Amino acid sequence: MKTKIIFFLAIIVLVVGGDWYYLSHKNKNKTTEDIKIKIGYLPVANALPLYLAIDKGYFSEVGLKVEPIKFESPNQIVDALIAGNIEFSSPSTGMGVTAVSQAKNPNTLKVFALNGGAGPNNIDNVFLIKKDSVISSVNDLKGKKVGIIPGIQWKILAQHIFDTEGLAVDKDVTIVELALPMQLQALAMGQIDALLTLEPTKVIGESQDAVRDLVVGPMMKYIADPWWGGGGVVSVEFAINNRETTKKVIAVFDRSIKEITADPDSSRQYLKNYTPLTEEQTKLVPLPIFKMYTDFQDSDMAALQKFFDIFAQYKVIDNKVDARQLIYSD
Repeated sequence: MKTKIIFFLAIIVLVVGGDWYYLSHKNKNKTTEDIKIKIGYLPVANALPLYLAIDKGYFSEVGLKVEPIKFESPNQIVDALIAGNIEFSSPSTGMGVTAVSQAKNPNTLKVFALNGGAGPNNIDNVFLIKKDSVISSVNDLKGKKVGIIPGIQWKILAQHIFDTEGLAVDKDVTIVELALPMQLQALAMGQIDALLTLEPTKVIGESQDAVRDLVVGPMMKYIADPWWGGGGVVSVEFAINNRETTKKVIAVFDRSIKEITADPDSSRQYLKNYTPLTEEQTKLVPLPIFKMYTDFQDSDMAALQKFFDIFAQYKVIDNKVDARQLIYSD
């Protein structure tokens, strides 16, 4: 009898032990599976850190599968982040739209990288006219139509520029929202008289001998210098629930930005798979400055704050947004 009891106890130990071994190894294997992340971007030069990281396999190296999701306006990216349709955005996300979101939906998004312009070699924002246009100044746009990137950020930027020059939107100047692929065509066909937008639009237009500058670096002139117009953004809910994955994604962006900063000429080639640029055109695109949150200086925060304050000035939001409260921290 005692022998039978010992035999049955041994079987139970084996069964329970086998189940524990299976479940523990199953869970262990589960943690090492590839994790799929959706990252939104605009098809502009500002999203280069994402392009480079995907094409060089940096996300795959840390066990992440990334699906890049293309959008046509900054508003669409922020809406997708808030809705949980994407988890991250490349540094091409509008900082103005992000600030508006912070005012209306506090603590839902955090900024882990910035990009923008400063100085003559890092101008990502452009104010263009047709090459044969008789327009020579912003004041000459009275009674004209100006194309912009869709969304509240570019509406307010345009309004501020025209107000500074003594022109009233709707009364003196008509603003036309145009998706990026349609902008140069609209300018060429005379549907608009000028275009306030981002690179690589200027490089493509110049390669067609179709455009010239009306204002060089309009955002640095009228808004803030340095101009931090775009940034990389993460959903706070995702970051809280997926801390290790979030750290991995941000580390990849950090690696990519360091590489672009160290060797911008070699990095430009990764634009061609995600923008309308040809291989030759990629060599001509002026790249913006990219910065990770660990490198932000007081001067950067002051410039970003100056930009954010414009949205309160134009009553888009009720109160000013503190730029520092939007910055990601580990």
